[in-house]
Amino acid sequence: MLAKRIVRAPNHDGLPPMFRNPQFLATADAGYSHQWRTRVGPPEAELSVAVLPAARYRLDYNIKETKSPDGQEGLDFSMSTEFKQENGQPYPRIEPVKGTLLLLHGFLMSKEAMAGWAFYFAREGYQVVLVDLRGHGRSTGKWIGYGAWEATDLVRVIDDVQARGLLVGQLGVFGQSYGAAIAIRLAALDPRVATVVAMAPFDDARSVVPEFAREFDPKIAGRLSDATYQGALQRAAKLAGFDWAKLDVVDAMRRVQVPVLLFHGQADTWVRPVRSERLLAAAPKGSRREVTPQDNHLSLMVRLDLVGPPSLAWFDEKLATKPKVPGSAPTAATRPTAATSADH
Repeated sequence: MLAKRIVRAPNHDGLPPMFRNPQFLATADAGYSHQWRTRVGPPEAELSVAVLPAARYRLDYNIKETKSPDGQEGLDFSMSTEFKQENGQPYPRIEPVKGTLLLLHGFLMSKEAMAGWAFYFAREGYQVVLVDLRGHGRSTGKWIGYGAWEATDLVRVIDDVQARGLLVGQLGVFGQSYGAAIAIRLAALDPRVATVVAMAPFDDARSVVPEFAREFDPKIAGRLSDATYQGALQRAAKLAGFDWAKLDVVDAMRRVQVPVLLFHGQADTWVRPVRSERLLAAAPKGSRREVTPQDNHLSLMVRLDLVGPPSLAWFDEKLATKPKVPGSAPTAATRPTAATSADH
């Protein structure tokens, strides 16, 4: 049972509860300029892909750090967005487009979980591509591979983006957690990726599964022994058909030829900060890591205020050189980069 749960597609029981509202999905679908499904594999799957064009959308968000009477730190977050103006007309498009960003969601999530970030970057002049990773959201796939197949899947997605004439300028990848680790693997595989921003990535899939599970579900998963997890992990890999030994993200990082910006919350217990430290040690020259002292795994994912500006500055700089992608459009001028906390 545990082995099957480790690799079974998270959308086996449908979309994440927060994204099951038909009206929400219809609104999102109406706002995308393009949508399609990309066939990938083996193992075979179809990925749901959407494009949010660069435009002056409305994006309002409020982020407030809180502290309870007993000293527990927290975060209040609210956000509202609009694809269209009050008169029903689309927001004005931004020209020229700075480049293209591929956004990759986290484990158990879907591309709609990246809506805030999609609006954030699109209103700053980037064409944004969103994808439901295999077994997530509205994509298919019986099993997930923690990177065993996902990076290759995304090469096919980028092929489709380029074939449709939607790869504008250079390509950057922005990933969260599970999606961040896959972003690094993608950069090691596809030379079209010019840079990566990775939020709370793991360094090794096999060892992070029990760590994540115990913190995510302490009442049940937290009580299981190391031996139970190791046995389940072996059976899970056999069931899905991949090898955990080939999913070392540090090894993938050593093959990356472009700079990577890493973010981690110091209070993250689901994917501990030491994991991105190891990744930075293997990252190419010019890479950097920033830590937000008060954030845990979930709160970091909504820090448009702390992660947004340095990520935007990073993309503006790294994607502003002459594009290497055949047929892509030129990009815009750079912005100054944010201060670093750790460089490599």
